[in-house]
Amino acid sequence: MGEGEKVVIDVNVFISAFGWGGTPFKIIELLEKGEIRNCISEEILTELCRAVDYPKLAFPYELQTNIVEFILVYSDIFVIKKHIEVALDPDDNKFIECAMAANAKYIITGDKDLLSMKQYKSIKIVTPDAFLQKRKITF
Repeated sequence: MGEGEKVVIDVNVFISAFGWGGTPFKIIELLEKGEIRNCISEEILTELCRAVDYPKLAFPYELQTNIVEFILVYSDIFVIKKHIEVALDPDDNKFIECAMAANAKYIITGDKDLLSMKQYKSIKIVTPDAFLQKRKITF
């Protein structure tokens, strides 16, 4: 497992980073530098594989493959043993479950429903901008 601070990065952040760059790409750079380590579950990986193939994104197959490979290299996979139902959108529970299984401090997301929670137990739910500001990283 990686040495950086454990976080759970939502699929929408990866899609934004690889599709358009910007602030979400700064999160990718932190992964590459080893300052953070992404935590994923099988459910999150399944969503990611489905998302990179969305026709409206029109990501070429090579980019889809590169995204998935990158995430596998810079992530630790956790088996979810405890399922919860606390998110407004039931599909978002998998990110909280993964953060709990990994003992991650942050979920980094652009999802408004998840962000409205702000925190679940000791897990802070923040935007990429807010996460970078907490770490005093300029962008």
